[in-house]
Formats: sequence, C-alpha cells, structure tokens
Amino acid sequence: MQRLRTYTVEEANQELPRVRRIVTQIAEISALLPELEDQARIAEYESKRNGAGNDRRDRHQQARDAVSGAELELLKAVAALNGMGIQLKGPLIDFPSYREGELVELCWKLGEDKVEHWHRVGEGYAGRKKL
Repeated sequence: MQRLRTYTVEEANQELPRVRRIVTQIAEISALLPELEDQARIAEYESKRNGAGNDRRDRHQQARDAVSGAELELLKAVAALNGMGIQLKGPLIDFPSYREGELVELCWKLGEDKVEHWHRVGEGYAGRKKL
C-alpha cells in the first residue's frame, strides 16, 4: 500500500508553480472540450448526409481524434496531480497535510497567489479556513 504524501504549507507553496501550470492546462482543455465535441457532432452529421464524400468522413475522423486527444491530455494532467498526491476537487486543489496532529487538506484555487487556506477532510470549499 502506498503511503499518503503529505505537505507542509511551505512544501505546498513550493509546488505551486508546477501545480499552477497543470491546473491552467486542465482549465484550458476543459473550456475547449465542449467546442471540440460540438465540432465532432457536426462533422458526424455531415459525414452521414447523402452524397457526403471522403473529405466529410475524413473531417469527422479528425474531429473525433481532436476530442480524443484533448481527453487524453486532460487525463494526463489530472494523473500528474494525483501522482504528486494532490487532488483536484472542483475549483479546489487539495494538498494532504497535518494540522495539530489531524489529517487535513491545505487548499488552493487557480488565481490565488499561494496556499493560504485549509479545511478538514471532506469539508471542501464550504469548510475553507484561513491558515
């Protein structure tokens, strides 16, 4: 069984440049994915119309490949965070930590300069408290 990776506030803040890049990538792909999916649906519809040629079928395949590629990049980015022991939970990024002997989560969200909040395990955004 793998041991839980925990972070001090300082360690979490040291990881932020890397985490910020990954989370920015996740946000960008997540914003792009619905458009790619729409393009794939349109291309599929056009490829099934009477008289659709190979170019329409090729465009459909390219659109499907773009969706698959984006989904794969999204999975890789989330896996990179998980590999660091960091969890993506909606808008929050949680770093497992200990506070006064209790397992808690240091939390950060994109746009914040540094890790300055924490919450108990399972409390999430509503339970955020300033360090």
